[in-house]
Amino acid sequence: MRGRRTVADVDDSVARAARSIGLQVGLSTAVIVVLAIVAAAFVFDRQQLGEITSRIQTAALTADDVVDAPPGVWLVAVRDGTPEAGRSTPATLVTAALRAAQGPDGETTLRSGRGYPAWVAHRGPATYVAIYDLTLHQDEELRLIWSTAIAGGAGILLAALTGWVAGRRAVRPMAEALELQRQFVADASHELRTPLAVVSTRAQLLRRRLGTAATAEQRAEADQLVQDTRAMGDVVADLLLSAQLEASEAPADVVGLRALVAEVVASLQPYAAGFGVRLVAAPVVGEAPDAEPGGAGPAGADGDGADREVVVRGVATGLRRAVVALVDNAISHSPPDSEVAVVVSRHGPSARVDVVDHGPGVDPRDVDRLTRRFARSGGDGSRRRVGLGLALVTQVVRSHGGRLEVDRTAGGGATFSIVLPAAD
Repeated sequence: MRGRRTVADVDDSVARAARSIGLQVGLSTAVIVVLAIVAAAFVFDRQQLGEITSRIQTAALTADDVVDAPPGVWLVAVRDGTPEAGRSTPATLVTAALRAAQGPDGETTLRSGRGYPAWVAHRGPATYVAIYDLTLHQDEELRLIWSTAIAGGAGILLAALTGWVAGRRAVRPMAEALELQRQFVADASHELRTPLAVVSTRAQLLRRRLGTAATAEQRAEADQLVQDTRAMGDVVADLLLSAQLEASEAPADVVGLRALVAEVVASLQPYAAGFGVRLVAAPVVGEAPDAEPGGAGPAGADGDGADREVVVRGVATGLRRAVVALVDNAISHSPPDSEVAVVVSRHGPSARVDVVDHGPGVDPRDVDRLTRRFARSGGDGSRRRVGLGLALVTQVVRSHGGRLEVDRTAGGGATFSIVLPAAD
């Protein structure tokens, strides 16, 4: 069962990467094609402008009669203020040519709805005005654009297909290697859990048997051994959960956040008390546990009341681990005689779990670094935690379709918020 799921995951990753590469190649080719069309149209216009000028100049200087006009050119001859033109010449252009004939020799533009290139030549008793028919130019330009667009569209499709095929072949080995890595981490973490549990148990038994017979230094070393084995177990558990989240999707259940938070707070209160920190659960920041529904709370929070459950769809073990990691982080960065509050609230379609501490706070520039795996936080070396930490929280939250927010606590400190889609 797991093998089939792994192959499907690899195929999905390869397909997504191949589509992304194909899309990027297609978009890049599209940009190149558009630039090529613009450049071709510009060059065509420049070349045609020179040819048009040469054609109307030659026609105006050499024509003997208005019927001698070359293709695409209209001729108007003006004698004694009377215009003469071919039958196909528009009347509006004849009137415009009559006005232009009163001007100097050379190139000009006749205005008749739009500009028409023209050349005026005074030749003895007659003045010839040669006018270029822009319809031919526009037709040729349109044919050029269409042919370039069709060829470019075919090129875009071919480039996208090539990028998709090449991307699929290039990404598959990497995706398979990453999948093997995830499997190794999951298998290794799973196999290490039992030995570490045995080591932790023996370390605790050793500490108890030492009793008062051992020296203070020996008892301290035994205590440190117990803490180290517990930390190793936490890291292995984090690695296993991370690998499970990446490898496959666990079935989602309806999870009550207030019940989950109450369980976490109850289990971690003795741990927090060891650091002189009060750990409490509250329905809304600043609201007493017995506050009436609709009382004061965070902006946008619904007045659910403390007795109304806030539910989401997800994996309870993963969400519990994420909340534990945030609470552990808050306790580790809180000064003695301070309070860490875990708040559950409903904000429209979203459910929130806010972990509020009054420690040194978080620099916004450090948020990205702290959400990386095995990030280290500064402070007292004895309370420094090494592990997946906030990176695991981010991964769990994203796998549930949510996000992790970090903000400053009023009066000093940091507030880490898990925001998830609420279940109706």
